[in-house]
Amino acid sequence: MQCQFIKTCTALSVVGMAGTAFAGGGERFDASFAAAEIFVAGGAAPANAQNLDTAGLGGRYYASFGHSNLDVDVCWNTGAAYSGWASEIQFVMEMEDGTTAGAGALFLLAPSPFAGDNTGSDVEGACSNRVAADEIDNPFPAFTYQVPDDGLVDVAIASSWGDDSGLPHSIANTANFYFTLGANIPAGCVDATGSCSVGNGTPGCEDLSCCATNCDANQGGDPFCCSSSWDSTCAETAIALCGIYIYSCDAPGSQSNDCATSPIMMSNGDSLAFNTVGANTDGPGEAACGSGENDLPVWSDLWYMVDVDVDANLTATCCLAGDFDTKIAIYDAGVTGTPFDPQNLPESLVVCNEDCDDPDFFTSEAIGAAVAGNSYLIRVGGYLTATGSGTLTVSWQEPDPPIAVQECSAGNPDSFSQVNPASGDFVAPNIVSCNGPTYSAQNGFARIYTAADMGADVFNVDCVKIPCLVTCTYTPAVIRMLKSASGAPAPYADLELIAENNIGVYQNGLDDAGAAYVPELQIANFGGVEVDLSDGSSLVIEIEFAGNTDCYTIPSGGVLADITDGVSTTYLRSSSCGITEYTSMAAVGGFDSEMFQFVEGTVGGGGGTPCPTDFNDDGITDGADFGTILASWGSCPAPCPADLDNNGEVNGADVGSILAAWGACP
Repeated sequence: MQCQFIKTCTALSVVGMAGTAFAGGGERFDASFAAAEIFVAGGAAPANAQNLDTAGLGGRYYASFGHSNLDVDVCWNTGAAYSGWASEIQFVMEMEDGTTAGAGALFLLAPSPFAGDNTGSDVEGACSNRVAADEIDNPFPAFTYQVPDDGLVDVAIASSWGDDSGLPHSIANTANFYFTLGANIPAGCVDATGSCSVGNGTPGCEDLSCCATNCDANQGGDPFCCSSSWDSTCAETAIALCGIYIYSCDAPGSQSNDCATSPIMMSNGDSLAFNTVGANTDGPGEAACGSGENDLPVWSDLWYMVDVDVDANLTATCCLAGDFDTKIAIYDAGVTGTPFDPQNLPESLVVCNEDCDDPDFFTSEAIGAAVAGNSYLIRVGGYLTATGSGTLTVSWQEPDPPIAVQECSAGNPDSFSQVNPASGDFVAPNIVSCNGPTYSAQNGFARIYTAADMGADVFNVDCVKIPCLVTCTYTPAVIRMLKSASGAPAPYADLELIAENNIGVYQNGLDDAGAAYVPELQIANFGGVEVDLSDGSSLVIEIEFAGNTDCYTIPSGGVLADITDGVSTTYLRSSSCGITEYTSMAAVGGFDSEMFQFVEGTVGGGGGTPCPTDFNDDGITDGADFGTILASWGSCPAPCPADLDNNGEVNGADVGSILAAWGACP
């Protein structure tokens, strides 16, 4: 898994460079920056923006952008959680992408001039210099982004993250930027039809970028293909120039499922041994796997197929069940029973996974959404030509319905927190988490409380409130209360579970400027669970997010100054980044980053139930209370009095608790 620590990002769209660009045109427009303050990119043009006039060339396609002579000071502002990073500095440019009716919108341009440099200043209140003097040219995807209709282009230099201090992320002492325009579209490519990989007898083909490339003699094409006829020679040239995928399964190995056209059928819950040694590679390269070394192929791939009968989350995994570095991809093969053309594999990808949580062999687990009545091809292969053996397991189940929003009970007289009241607006999502390139990995965050923090040895917890930020609509999480005899959150195996509550984390949307997601207060109602620290132990409250392939999810927080005693610490646990035990943020990477938590309830247990098994409060645990257990049997979201161990389900453990308490209440 390509996991790393990230900070919350801007809401601007990001445009990446292409591998090649359409030649011709060549008009170049330049901008120079000096002593320019760099702030996080938002919905409006940055203050350092310059407006370049293309002199009536609105509608022309961009060919490339570039930069040179960068001399930048990256700053750690006083009072901020941590320094800006050089890799967060990016140029901003106004472009039309077909969604803004020619008006243009601002886009961050990737890569950053300092891509990969996730460092900044080592000293709070100081800046650190970075230099990138050489001119670097980055081609845009051909015929994708256009000059706004008015021919005016805002360009600027900004950052993809800000510390909410109101101070600059960085200072550009000098920076040069330019963009170039491509040639006009060949007439034969306008409104052309037919696949570019097949001769069609008429000028041009349906893929505008490939058509223009293939008709450009400077790129090895032939203008004949656009002026006269797109014949078989044009098609062969297009396959080579445009990188068109043509399915073939040459020299298959001894495995019966070495070709996508002959997959092995599997059923829900099946596990099959496999060995990829000697297999050929017949599927397309998949950038979505997120592989390092720009390794796109899924090497020596084998193929399997499943018929899914319900809308479900489909899992294909060899995680911890293989002896080599694997990749797994899932493809939608269409309605069950209809033929699937492997030529369509590039357009049918559902998901691809490079690594699961396997530090030894880097095996894989792919999870994707499946539609009832469709079949899915599952592809297993290797990274960087690796081959070997393992066991593939496939399964699917209907996704759990979203967990309803919970509320605190009314009338809680007491509360505790380690957060200053002034920072209770939690507007700054200043928490670092472990993530992949485009998604959240598994992350747990915890804080520790003593009896002094609670205000008494015993506290009946009604609810825990944690502000969280999520960039997708919804994701599940779990909030746990645990008891630590040592006063530390590790070893995790030594912690005693007091109660846990599964919650739904919902998105609160963007701020008024449309620049950043706003944290939303998430609530877990524990219904009066007693926390007794009279033995000198401590309370650990954690929130854990499972990995989410759709978005980033983190708790909100502030800096050390937001914490009441100035020494309390937030802890992070994420096996995806190799942190198997709770470790302080400072020890992880020197991050001065504190999670906000708020707890409500009753000091001394006065608000709790002295006899939790006496559901009808008649002073005795008897058959009437046992009937409540039976009536609540199964899943029982909090608050649920019959769920005596607060695990979200009424089951045999709760029966055991009520039998142990049978008779008169103490």
